[in-house]
Amino acid sequence: MEATHKRTSPLDGIRRFAGTRRGAITIAAVSAALAGTLLLAFVSQYKKDVQAGTLEQPALVADRLIPKGTAGSVVASDGLFRPTSVQQESLKSGALATAAMLQGKVATRDIYPGEQLTAADFTAGADPLRSPLRGVQRALEVPIDSAHGMVGALRAGDKVDILAGFNAAGASTGRGRPELRTLATDVLVLKAAEDSAKTQRANAEAKLAVRLPADQAAKVAFASDNGMVWFILRPPAGAKDAAPSSVTLDALLTGAPTIEVDR
Repeated sequence: MEATHKRTSPLDGIRRFAGTRRGAITIAAVSAALAGTLLLAFVSQYKKDVQAGTLEQPALVADRLIPKGTAGSVVASDGLFRPTSVQQESLKSGALATAAMLQGKVATRDIYPGEQLTAADFTAGADPLRSPLRGVQRALEVPIDSAHGMVGALRAGDKVDILAGFNAAGASTGRGRPELRTLATDVLVLKAAEDSAKTQRANAEAKLAVRLPADQAAKVAFASDNGMVWFILRPPAGAKDAAPSSVTLDALLTGAPTIEVDR
């Protein structure tokens, strides 16, 4: 019988070589050399990109006018900026990359649409009166006495309800008609009055600053000038609102239910 010889291919030779200790070492060395070459090429290209200024960095850009004195928290919550990427050569020094960098800060100048927000544009220590205001909100300072304004008890950041008392004379009888009604609820105290003892020593009138919508601010200002205003402390958490009401002397003496009114 004629013997047959199996032909071997170059691939078979490579496989046999790779299966030897020498072959495994050689292949590992070649792979490491290739990996090193690729890494060097990447690093070289990266350096060229940096030198050419083509790398992009995250940045915040004003989307509309940010007036001087605007709190960073308002800039973030109202979306007065847009996140973007700019080439490194165009990135301003101290450019802000995230909205978290705005917390607790206030704008030191007017920032115009399209400008990058930088650390130099904001400073710590937001204005306690101006910073919390936006839209139709207004800050109102009301003169108070110790009892009606809870002097020494209220603090900035507390929430209060505001009541107004009047003793208007009736058109027909000319007699006084005492009435107390709710003017506003869940009102933020921006600045509390100083302790009454300190105020008396300074011979100054105690005042309480609160944040109100413009229409309610007008009502409270009118009540302060023409009646008596009370500030009622609300729970720090979980407060619930009852329907605002109007209390009259007749209703109080007869035990009749108070009259619910619109705010």
